[in-house]
Amino acid sequence: MRDTESTRRRFWLGSAAALMSAVAFSSNVALSKLAYDFGTNLHALNLIRAAVFLGCLLVAVWLSGSQVSINRNELYRCLALGVLLCAEMYLLLASILFIPVALAILVFYTYPIMIALWTWRTGQCHFSYFGLGVMALAFIGLIITLTGSGRLLVGWDGRNGIALAFIAAICLAAILLLSERVLARQPAKIMMLYMLFGATAVVGFVSLFIAELTWPASLQGWLALCGSAALYVVATMLLFKAVDLVGSLQTAIIDNTSPVWAMILGVIVLGQWLTAQQVMGASVTVAAVMLLQWIARPKTR
Repeated sequence: MRDTESTRRRFWLGSAAALMSAVAFSSNVALSKLAYDFGTNLHALNLIRAAVFLGCLLVAVWLSGSQVSINRNELYRCLALGVLLCAEMYLLLASILFIPVALAILVFYTYPIMIALWTWRTGQCHFSYFGLGVMALAFIGLIITLTGSGRLLVGWDGRNGIALAFIAAICLAAILLLSERVLARQPAKIMMLYMLFGATAVVGFVSLFIAELTWPASLQGWLALCGSAALYVVATMLLFKAVDLVGSLQTAIIDNTSPVWAMILGVIVLGQWLTAQQVMGASVTVAAVMLLQWIARPKTR
């Protein structure tokens, strides 16, 4: 009975962490757009994100007094996660240079379907055809939502942006699947510490030797940049905590609502009011995710 209660508690805590991660990530996207409007470029934004994240992890590990030494194989896995995280950040932010943000988000959020298909085909979970159908319904809801404003229309030149967003989705799916294996043997903050060492090293190299950094031209821009970095750190930490508690698949399912929260935040922050089609699509996505939560919940005896 105690094991059942512990499982249920982990399930709901992990689900809450994934939901808060989705909201924080959406808020980060909105502030990133404001930072760009005030003169920041993606290289400066990624450098600040990586540096702030690494600094937070160093403080957290120091305060907890955790053992930071890990074996060589685990170190390589964590560094690989860092490289993948860096690639995902650059690819997604670069995709919006070629295609509208709404289309980039839609392509990027195919990653939960990738994880579902991988775990289903490899036998890691017994995901029913009904569950797969409900997940497909959630994605259809995103299509309805994001086509509500007519911002998905691109010409042949948009193929580069679509390819970048799709590769970013593959990177995030790989990150969550690989991190689930690492978290079975390492605490989340230790895994993220070495992961951020790898990501910061790559971003630092790009910033110093390849790219030109462009910083905000006003106080509002700096506030947007710092807020975006802080929310990105919160969203990513909660994301990996959710993976630790409920696994990559359950985390990805809930994170699939992130575009809906981004749309709602657009209303609050940017005054972008919703059409009836957008409300309908968002409702379909949220309802489908809630149904998947009900299906996946630990059963009581």
